[in-house]
Amino acid sequence: MHELNFVDESFDLKLASEYHISIQAGLDGFSFCILDIIRNKYVAFQHVPLIVGKLQFLSKKIEAIFDQEEKLHASFKSVSVTYSTNKATIIPKEFAAPDFFSEIANFTSDISRNEDIRTDDLPGSSFQLVYSYPKELMGLLNRKFTDFRFGHKSIPLLSAVLDQRNEKRSTLLINFEKKYIRIVVLKNMQIALFNSFYFKNESDFLYHTLNVWHNLQLDPERDEILIGGYVADDSSYIRQLKKYISNIQFLKPSTHFNYGNLFEKVQKHQFVSLLNNYLCV
Repeated sequence: MHELNFVDESFDLKLASEYHISIQAGLDGFSFCILDIIRNKYVAFQHVPLIVGKLQFLSKKIEAIFDQEEKLHASFKSVSVTYSTNKATIIPKEFAAPDFFSEIANFTSDISRNEDIRTDDLPGSSFQLVYSYPKELMGLLNRKFTDFRFGHKSIPLLSAVLDQRNEKRSTLLINFEKKYIRIVVLKNMQIALFNSFYFKNESDFLYHTLNVWHNLQLDPERDEILIGGYVADDSSYIRQLKKYISNIQFLKPSTHFNYGNLFEKVQKHQFVSLLNNYLCV
């Protein structure tokens, strides 16, 4: 995905005290959007693709963006940040114990000494999400903002799914990242699967998706797939998937906001987690 930068004609940096900024960061890119809280309208949006080979270089890349982008220096009314990583797993809340979060994270992922562990409650479920994030990134955010909310990208993403899904059906969410897909399955209003799978081509993608579909005994005529993330709506990945499953829809951001003409050239399903972030503040 290439760089995107749109600003509404009504945007005024001097009014930052009436704005909320949502930021999303990860190895694949850095994005932010600015919401005029008074008018409930998005007035600025930017996405910067990143090529970061190792996690320890991410914070320096993001700091360079901060140094170059005037909008990020404003004093906003509120700030929220989501971090995108596949180093994440879910555990039932009743088994959640802070003393074991680090052990769980290290058991499921390769956690370096430069990372810390956090947990978020998953919306509409009895699970907690355990994930890691770079210590240097948190240090950078603390230097740039006096107060902000921090969470995993999956939180606003799942909020969008719960808002859009048909509760009478089972739902399989596929969120495309640059090198992996996040798959979440909801059956009977409960999370039946939360996992990520690396892929290089259509064959990999179809294998993982259809394998999950069949193993969880989803119905190709009745159940649904919701698509989000970095994939075009006319992508060959989607065309191939439609040969096997008919009920496929793209995630939509909340109708609570006015998007104006800002996103006419953007497929909004690619940034649903970012655009829904304010609702999770």
